[in-house]
Amino acid sequence: MNAFAVDGDGKKIWRDGLAPRQLGRLAVCAYLAALATALAGCSASEVVQNLTPATAIDLPQPNYRRVVADNVRAVIPNVGSVGDLEISGVRLVDHLKGPAWLTCLKVDAHGKPQNYALFIQNDKIIDSRIGIVIDQCYKQTFEPFDLSAPLAAKKVGP
Repeated sequence: MNAFAVDGDGKKIWRDGLAPRQLGRLAVCAYLAALATALAGCSASEVVQNLTPATAIDLPQPNYRRVVADNVRAVIPNVGSVGDLEISGVRLVDHLKGPAWLTCLKVDAHGKPQNYALFIQNDKIIDSRIGIVIDQCYKQTFEPFDLSAPLAAKKVGP
């Protein structure tokens, strides 16, 4: 069956209304639209990562150094043999369990540094994981963290 007919003047009339060249252009346009949408989604992920909470959250800032020191063995069972520890400051983030404070712990395990993200609510570590990009541990400034030194109830922040 032919995809076209011939009119009285000898011109081809396409039965579906589109010539093969027009179908090719339509396919290219659809591909470009899908590609633009995918790329826009990738670039929007940076906006989502850096989005600050819209509402004021009444979650008191914890003495995160004490909380981590008291619970670090639950996160890193062999903490005594992993080498030097460093800790970042604390910052408020949205967690699946609600607003939480995030601090990063850097472990220098025999020359192979590894970041851990620790999420704190109500003076408890509610979640921890090896640091991933969205945690932004790689952007943080770290200070030495000595578990053997006594921790004073240090006021952090304003």
